[in-house]
Amino acid sequence: MATDTEIFTWFKELGMKVDKVTSGGVYFHFTVSPPMVGLPVSVIRTTPESTYYIVAVILDLDQSKFKDNPSLISQVKRELLRLNVEFFFTPDEKAPRSVQIARILFAEGLSKNEALNTVTLIKNAALLVLELQK
Repeated sequence: MATDTEIFTWFKELGMKVDKVTSGGVYFHFTVSPPMVGLPVSVIRTTPESTYYIVAVILDLDQSKFKDNPSLISQVKRELLRLNVEFFFTPDEKAPRSVQIARILFAEGLSKNEALNTVTLIKNAALLVLELQK
């Protein structure tokens, strides 16, 4: 089973920007982003007993874009479904202010490649949403 320290070290080893997060009331939380400038992706384990990690991004949305183009929400949903990621809009789909995009990683048998691929998938899903709302 992969440990918190191992997962944290895997991303440091790649030269990525890795920052521990102490707020939020979760057991283990860090963000990963490309070395220069990039969108940070959170890796979270909620309790010491958790056997999984949540890899997630929360994006603030440009509400005016969704008001001006009501079909944009359907387009965003369709693209996120194609990427096979979990997502939800807050406060709701009618007037979204933000979207959370996530994927679960089980620690048992977790490999470096799987961790990197999942973080990359979540980052790219978030970048896709940002691009669609331009």
